[in-house]
Amino acid sequence: MIRHLHAKHELQWSTHLKNKEPAQAPPAPSTAAASASASRGMLPPAEQQTEDVTLTPPPPPSPSVSIISHSSVQLSISQTFERKRKFPPSHPRAFGLNASISKLLAFEMLSFRLVDTDSFKHLMAMAVPQYVIPSRHYFSKTAVPSLHMQVSDKIKCALRNAICGKVHLTTDTWTSKHGQGRYISLTAHWVNVVAAGPQAESSLAHVLPPPRITGHHSLPPVASSSYSASSSSSASTSSSSQPHTFTTNFSTARGKRQQAILKLICLGDRPHTAQELWRGIEQQTDQWLLPVGLKPGLVVCDNGRNLVAALGLAGLTHIPCLAHVLNLVVQKFIHNYPDMSELLHKVRAVCARFRRSHPAAARLSVLQRNFGLPAHRLICDVPTRWNSTLHMLERLCEQQQAIVEFQLQHARVSRTAEQHHFTTNDWASMRDLCALLRCFEYATNMASGDATVISVTIPILCLLEKTLRAMMEEEVGQGQEEEDDGSFLALSGQSVRSGSEGGFLQQQRAGTNVASQGPLLEDEEDEEEVEEDEDEAGSQRGGTQHSAGTSLVRGWGDTEDDDDTPPTEDSLSLPLGSLAHMSDYMLQCLRNDSRVAHILTCADYWVATLLDPRYKDNVPTLLPALERDRKMPEYKRTLVDALLRAFPTVTGEQVEGQGQGRGGARGRPRSSVTASSSEGRVSMAEMWKSFGPTPQLTAPPPDTERVSRRQHFTNMVEQYVCTQLHVLTDGSAPFNFWVSKLSTWPELACYALEVLACPAASVLSERVFSTAGGVITDKRSRLSAANVDKLTFIKMNQAWIPQDLTLPCAE
Repeated sequence: MIRHLHAKHELQWSTHLKNKEPAQAPPAPSTAAASASASRGMLPPAEQQTEDVTLTPPPPPSPSVSIISHSSVQLSISQTFERKRKFPPSHPRAFGLNASISKLLAFEMLSFRLVDTDSFKHLMAMAVPQYVIPSRHYFSKTAVPSLHMQVSDKIKCALRNAICGKVHLTTDTWTSKHGQGRYISLTAHWVNVVAAGPQAESSLAHVLPPPRITGHHSLPPVASSSYSASSSSSASTSSSSQPHTFTTNFSTARGKRQQAILKLICLGDRPHTAQELWRGIEQQTDQWLLPVGLKPGLVVCDNGRNLVAALGLAGLTHIPCLAHVLNLVVQKFIHNYPDMSELLHKVRAVCARFRRSHPAAARLSVLQRNFGLPAHRLICDVPTRWNSTLHMLERLCEQQQAIVEFQLQHARVSRTAEQHHFTTNDWASMRDLCALLRCFEYATNMASGDATVISVTIPILCLLEKTLRAMMEEEVGQGQEEEDDGSFLALSGQSVRSGSEGGFLQQQRAGTNVASQGPLLEDEEDEEEVEEDEDEAGSQRGGTQHSAGTSLVRGWGDTEDDDDTPPTEDSLSLPLGSLAHMSDYMLQCLRNDSRVAHILTCADYWVATLLDPRYKDNVPTLLPALERDRKMPEYKRTLVDALLRAFPTVTGEQVEGQGQGRGGARGRPRSSVTASSSEGRVSMAEMWKSFGPTPQLTAPPPDTERVSRRQHFTNMVEQYVCTQLHVLTDGSAPFNFWVSKLSTWPELACYALEVLACPAASVLSERVFSTAGGVITDKRSRLSAANVDKLTFIKMNQAWIPQDLTLPCAE
């Protein structure tokens, strides 16, 4: 055995012998003794040639040999065989690996065939030799459906504990290019009460929610529970007899706005009529909302004729997507502004030349190094996406020195002028256009954010107008803004009527109800949607990212019944192509848009802004000075009427009043401030930062007189309006504020949480199709519609995957 160890395992045997040596090593022999021993031939020849063996370091081990420590006890034969034994299907490690591979396939949109490939098997054999990889049929028919079911159970548990009785929806319609048929996306938005502290993201607060806003009190409140898929909520029958009694301390809880993708509905070859669209949406609302006692609230989507008609059949309120509205305004400006088409044609030709020609791109790279410019390639835009046009112009202006030098060198070599030579006015117009479009990109990105709610609609539109006006004033050299008490009045008198709301033209279509009465945010427009190019229909409108691999196109024949007539010429003598002229023209496009006019004249949009504690003090400053004293009381009455409809009387007409507030919001209007960016131009971002809260008077203490329900709600609204607030600017601030007020103003807080849960844009529904475009590829065109729905559902709802995920055993 020792000879075998010396011959076959010399390194390990030497290590073992060294470990068995005593800790105190014998003293090394002296130099003289070593020399004497060497003279007697007792040392090897290599050591005989060394003067001092104690100073010679040992040779380093070969890097190809792995040094294995055998300091531990040697494994027995049974233990050695145990390490090589495969995991049984019920082994905990096998469960964990099955769940990890299932999430990998769903998150990265990989084919199920990946688990059957030799490369994947080799990888897993090197990583976990004991793991037996299940077949692809296990993941496609067992693991992924089980993961889908657990995520669905978790979302249903959160819906069951929604603070309000309505869930807002977003929807959109698309068509697949791979024969999968037509699809409808459906997303839900609501508010949960979560526990304050580090665990707020994963657990519901153990508090008793107030009664839901359902118009009646037949449904008892639902007790809160955990987010785990196995938990269920129980009805709290003890509080059903007192629907307006709130004894829980909500100061220890927080409000969290939730959103989830409910379904990717496949219509197949069925016609895309309004009846079919609503039938698909109704089936999912009955499956998700009715079992937990919820109802569909507002539905945010674009102005597609079939979608709007489908919502009309169901009696639901349609909210136009803000990102889509801004997109149509900018598209109208680009298509109608004088000489804009010629300038963009020249820009696209120059950018395409450097993209196609390798010598031109190489020469441009040399010029970039010479001028110290970033080594960026030029960008070619997509005409149906105006934000790509902005990025193309920004990149071209960034490389202006290199482009100008290249054109001059080309002119000297060829002795002819460049075909698409940019003049000084062209470069100035491109920079001004970038400054103009950058404001709309900022507004679009803000409207498309995950934390953006409907209350930002009015501030975004008003601040866009303020920014455009500031650009005009800065360009024409006025120096200071006209004194208008912070209101938004028009500069171009021919493009707006006097007395309009917020400086916007009041355009009301026949049959459109914009009065303060009626359902919340009523919108009865039946306009059609702009037909987009099929090659780029998979992109997300309004400045959102576009998935290059998307395979879904809009093929529903949607058209927009919009007035494409160019706005009237302005009354200012401004040079064509200047920033002032383009700002004035864009301002006319914004004011003359019927959707923008409807939003600005609808009282319910202003009520939503008033209910957001971040912006309530700024609502008077967004109104014209002459209309402020009349509109603010009107919006308060609209809010009181909505509370009366949401909370009808049950126990009588008299309630314990909270006292009459001291008037309405009478804060000093904020003065107009013209903010400038680092480039010296007006910035929408800086304008938004200056849009801050205004201090108000503290609410008066309540009294105990018995008042009517209308007076009770009126006092509640007045106290909220004149209360001084210290609210942060993050997205969760309004929900945290209203949850803390559930004990003080229960009805108003419930109603505010319901309204503020509604998103401002339907971008989330469009992102569903970008994800589905990555699932359905040329190599996976035969993937069933059910698996497309499950994979997209899991991918988009990653935040809802349980921490203790457990999948069925692989047989």
